[in-house]
Amino acid sequence: MREEPVPHLAGGQRLYQVVARRIARLIEENAGNKGWRIPSERELAEELNVSRPVIREAIIALEMRGIVEVRGRAGMVILPPRSSGQISFDLVGIDVGPGPFELLEARLAIESSAAALAAERATSYDLMVLEECIARMERERNVVLLHEKGDRDFHMTIAKMTNNAIIFSMIEALWAQRDESIMWQKLHEHIHAEDVRPLWIGDHHSIVAALRLRNPDAAYKAMARHIRNVINELLDADEQGRLDGSIARES
Repeated sequence: MREEPVPHLAGGQRLYQVVARRIARLIEENAGNKGWRIPSERELAEELNVSRPVIREAIIALEMRGIVEVRGRAGMVILPPRSSGQISFDLVGIDVGPGPFELLEARLAIESSAAALAAERATSYDLMVLEECIARMERERNVVLLHEKGDRDFHMTIAKMTNNAIIFSMIEALWAQRDESIMWQKLHEHIHAEDVRPLWIGDHHSIVAALRLRNPDAAYKAMARHIRNVINELLDADEQGRLDGSIARES
């Protein structure tokens, strides 16, 4: 039976929290049905009328609460209740901060516009600094993606290039939230850095090329394309990482 669409947010709730509670309730309602299986992420996205990134964030939240575990080919597995045998919906709803894809959506909106403004104000010195950031990213082969300094410095340099203190503080705040996010750390457990780093470095070269042309429209599109690529690659890499982990456990 098809679920009702997830309602619009109220009272500052995060969408993934609402979805996580809906999935948890679905699990509880079917606890006595031995033939029932939890739907796949794609099926949940269709049933709840939300995007795959939101479903992924909700699943990460449920994993953090010990309600489900994603095991590659086996899909989502419901874990035995830890205590009373009932799911605590209060715990499911606890805010653990913005979801990784929620942060990326905010970055898409703000950093793309910042890149367009930076293109109008770029200096030769700025461009050299950005090239050095990329060179540092290329040297950071043994660094966890979450802790890459070259990537952060690249984006913060573009924020500075806008010469707008408010834009800079907004972008700085988004990156600070990313660094402190438990959900980001959980997502990155399954990411194979060497698979995605070359793609992201190529995106950074494209951004610099657009800035060098002093073309705001090209810079906006290059930054937007990069962040959309990050969203898609994180989804795909996370799925592959979970699958590889499942194969390793089985072998």
